[in-house]
Amino acid sequence: MENTKRYSCDEEAFNMESSRLLAENAQLRKMMGLMQENVELRCVLKDHERKAQIITPPGQHKKDHNDLKEEAKMVNSGTQIEPEKVKKCQRIVGEIAFQLDRRILCVIFLEQQRLYGYRVPYIKEKIIEVTTSPTTGKVDEKLRSELYQRYNHIMDELRKLGYNPAVHPHFTEYMVNTYGIAKDRNARTKDLSSYNDPQYLNKMITECMSSDIVKDIIIILNCLVYFAREDGKSLLISPSSSHSSV
Repeated sequence: MENTKRYSCDEEAFNMESSRLLAENAQLRKMMGLMQENVELRCVLKDHERKAQIITPPGQHKKDHNDLKEEAKMVNSGTQIEPEKVKKCQRIVGEIAFQLDRRILCVIFLEQQRLYGYRVPYIKEKIIEVTTSPTTGKVDEKLRSELYQRYNHIMDELRKLGYNPAVHPHFTEYMVNTYGIAKDRNARTKDLSSYNDPQYLNKMITECMSSDIVKDIIIILNCLVYFAREDGKSLLISPSSSHSSV
């Protein structure tokens, strides 16, 4: 009888210790994921800085994105564009990049009400995290399979438009961090119809943005057009509906 009681206590202690270790393991995995994101983002930013230095003509300082006069010197046409027009274009480019990322995340993580902390460059890691119980470590295999299927389907469709899953998720984040988003856009903005016209946006991007990134910006624009056709919504969804999921 005494042996049975001792065995029961040992089993209970073992189960409690196992639960504690599983919880600590889940927390460590989360911390490692954050550290990995930080390191990879630093590498991406350094790579962009390196590319900017390479394309800068000899004898000139690297272009500052906040210097609108420098941004207004057009590489493509050799003409000078009004600084305000360049600034407007930059904000729209940031908005396009932001909304493409939101559309990708919303399609893959349908079950999530809010997407704060979700980032396209690390979707696979996020799929593993959301399908693993933080307390027991148990995996929801059915949900994980569904999320991977959605991810692979979306990436296959976007690849047809020139999207590179190893490059463009970091590129869109860089555009948002560099240019921001169109915060002043609302239903009464006179330019709203133009902002939802792919041809207008294509022309504006080609005229106002530096030639070394125009191709990639057009790719993310075409990807956003694809989502607009698929979900039947506007190209640029209003702030009340798109930004609420951030």
